[in-house]
Amino acid sequence: MLSFVELREKVKLKGGEKQVKSYKAGKRKDKEVILTKKGNNFAVYVDSELLDNDFKTEKEAEKAANDMLKLLGI
Repeated sequence: MLSFVELREKVKLKGGEKQVKSYKAGKRKDKEVILTKKGNNFAVYVDSELLDNDFKTEKEAEKAANDMLKLLGI
């Protein structure tokens, strides 16, 4: 059973979005990256914050998340 803290920390997806992939990223693998799909577009969430939601492919969205983390030096 999930605790209250775990429930609160889960990402709240918008209506119609479905989680496609979730993984840890960054130098210390401490950032959670979630890829979602709504219609034909993919969205990227990094630590529950929306990065962008206008990617055409899952691979493109994953690459953008990794590039962003690399640029921030995280």
